Amino acid sequence: MIPRFWKKRASSPGPPYGPVVIYHHIAKTGGTSLRKVVQANYKGNALLELYGPNRGSVAWYEQYYRSLPPERKAAIRCIAAHSAHYIIPVLDRPFRVFTLLRDPVDRVISLYYFARTLAKKGRGKGAAIGQLLASWGWDLGDIYRHAEQGHITPQSHPLLAPFFNGQTRAILGPHFDVTTIPFLPGQPAGLQVALEKARDILDTHYELGITEAYADSLRHFARVFGWQQVFVEHINRTRKRPPTHALDPQVIALIRAYNQLDAALHAHARDYLKQHQGSLEDAVE
Repeated sequence: MIPRFWKKRASSPGPPYGPVVIYHHIAKTGGTSLRKVVQANYKGNALLELYGPNRGSVAWYEQYYRSLPPERKAAIRCIAAHSAHYIIPVLDRPFRVFTLLRDPVDRVISLYYFARTLAKKGRGKGAAIGQLLASWGWDLGDIYRHAEQGHITPQSHPLLAPFFNGQTRAILGPHFDVTTIPFLPGQPAGLQVALEKARDILDTHYELGITEAYADSLRHFARVFGWQQVFVEHINRTRKRPPTHALDPQVIALIRAYNQLDAALHAHARDYLKQHQGSLEDAVE
């Protein structure tokens, strides 16, 4: 049975490939736990996982997808990766994206302490972030204090960008030049265009959940995509991070100030989930 949001596209001329679900796994949102549920529901060639470095571009996904033989394409029912949404402009078949968004304060704290842990293991972008901050001797608050003073160099922007509306940047990646988004607090005019573009992308392509209501989000995704295997299991939590209330209130205020786009999108996702939960309850009644 084809969900309603796929019907129009599915009836249009194109290759004989069925609809595909795209799991946009945004880092530090509880996505590893959700990945396990995805793996349980899409077996064998039905699941195409593309985790790995140097895959965050439309060009990479276009080259990769075009290289697949027709029978491999036809088997795909779900594509999952941190960068899976970069395939949106490439796909020649009906699709729907889903993701979790997280309160930006909790996400930034988790990201910082996760990067610190990875710095000792030397793996991937998270390790590179941790190593950079360790080499400078910066704590979490220093990231924002140095941003206020204009001390963050262009060379370090790619590694520190996840601390500045990182979820918004992730969503915009395939559609917008995120390097033009400055490290600024609040929602000044220079950031408003990015926020509106991100909301439009979410409204057009995404089913949304939030980390803080993970079980409800999981039920929503399962209902929309027809998943049979649904379980709540929390994996890859950052265990050495302090609770939010234990941090300096001034640092919390800085995180909020520099992540207001993420806060707006998180609120958008929270309202989306609440609305669709209400629709489900009305349907049951």
